[in-house]
Amino acid sequence: MSAAVDNKRVGSDIKTGEPLVVVQDLVKHFPIQRGLLRRTVGHVRAVDGVSFTINKGETVGLVGESGSGKSTVARLIMRLMKPTSGRVDFGGTDMATISNRAMRPLRQDIQMVFQDPYSSLNPRMVVGDIIGEPLLINGMSDTAARRRRVEELMELVQLPRAYYNRLPHAFSGGQRQRIGIARALS
Repeated sequence: MSAAVDNKRVGSDIKTGEPLVVVQDLVKHFPIQRGLLRRTVGHVRAVDGVSFTINKGETVGLVGESGSGKSTVARLIMRLMKPTSGRVDFGGTDMATISNRAMRPLRQDIQMVFQDPYSSLNPRMVVGDIIGEPLLINGMSDTAARRRRVEELMELVQLPRAYYNRLPHAFSGGQRQRIGIARALS
């Protein structure tokens, strides 16, 4: 998984070279539960003390063996799950401790492109609607303006505008990944 950040919006408050994302001692342990009463008998240490900084304009790759916690780190940064402990600072806000309501506006500034392009797209939605859905959720109700923006994003990721009304099954894995990138940018 990788995260796409809209530096135009967030970056206006952050000077070049200053930290955009700071992860400090991030920990995520999952309980192991057994028995009829689902008692906790131990924990899986998925992420244990991860720290790093991403500066504005930087591209960072998180590398490790399969099952080493890379996807869990990405989910923790995106606040798709809460950490056991640690801090995730995004543009000056500790995302590990803020409320879900306070998290909502931040979701406009940081998005995830999922690893598996085959399962991350709704098979019943056309590509234009998949890419345009975040725009609609965030208040772009003008259908014509939304379509123009979706077509711009499609061109940005090198998908022809003519593909607007196609379903995801008509695309290769690489094209699906570009649809996911365009959705994250929208």
